[in-house]
Amino acid sequence: MASALIAAGPTGLMPGTPAARDAFDRGRTAFGRAEYARAIEILHPLLYPEVVLDSEGEVVQARRMLGVAYLFENKPDEARREFHKLLELRPDYRFDPLLDPQRVVDFFNSVLREEEATIADFERRRRQREQDAADKRLRDAALLRLPPKIVRYERHSFVVNFVPFGAGQFQNGQRRKGWLFLGAEAVLGAVSVGAFATNLSLYGVAPHRGCKIDQTAGVECPAAYIDHGQEDTSRTLVGVSVVSGGLFWAVAIWGVIDAIYYHQPEVPLPDGAKIARGLSTGPRLTFSPNGLGAAWAF
Repeated sequence: MASALIAAGPTGLMPGTPAARDAFDRGRTAFGRAEYARAIEILHPLLYPEVVLDSEGEVVQARRMLGVAYLFENKPDEARREFHKLLELRPDYRFDPLLDPQRVVDFFNSVLREEEATIADFERRRRQREQDAADKRLRDAALLRLPPKIVRYERHSFVVNFVPFGAGQFQNGQRRKGWLFLGAEAVLGAVSVGAFATNLSLYGVAPHRGCKIDQTAGVECPAAYIDHGQEDTSRTLVGVSVVSGGLFWAVAIWGVIDAIYYHQPEVPLPDGAKIARGLSTGPRLTFSPNGLGAAWAF
């Protein structure tokens, strides 16, 4: 009969709703009138399949009433289950021999004896929960007392990505890669410019052609005896200048693409980083924890 009443009980209760609170009050009233079957019908859906009551205190009361109701409805197994769950919530819970029926007190004490070891574990877990809650309150209070944390950002200019010699990599904080681009472009640029300057200083715009034999004034040197040594050296220097210059621009373009790919408009500065103060506005080179970069003051 009781199982049929439980199946017909209220369904669809949501946690913390007025309907759940109203059902709890009706169940408590039925229990107070010793209408135990009716109390089971109302209280069981508040705890199964999930708890829909607001507070732990209400859950403790509901399990207490449900356990007693099961006991008086001659369902000791169900009563033992509810008392077990009651002790899991409140390991120190006891019935009062002066206020509660002796049958309930004796049955509950038998549950205590059966689960003495388990109750000790319940008590340990309860103390741990209370300690965790106290620690959380202390942490929350400490956080409220802390001054607000100020996060400073380093703003990166997108234009710097187009500057050669690894400027974009330094700005992005990739110092090793920045030094590689700086070294490679510096060497290639120096070789290209050096070869061009050497060729221009030695041979000018047009290298001089000599003659391998003594030549009479006014007589043109035979083609077979023309000395092309300066022309060959000049062509070699021009080739070195062109090839190294081409490699310079290839590496520079590679550096620009790489800098754009890894560009970050803003990067948080680490704690303790110094910020240069000044009244000047506009772009300027900067030295930050991430390396050489550029900044815009405004």
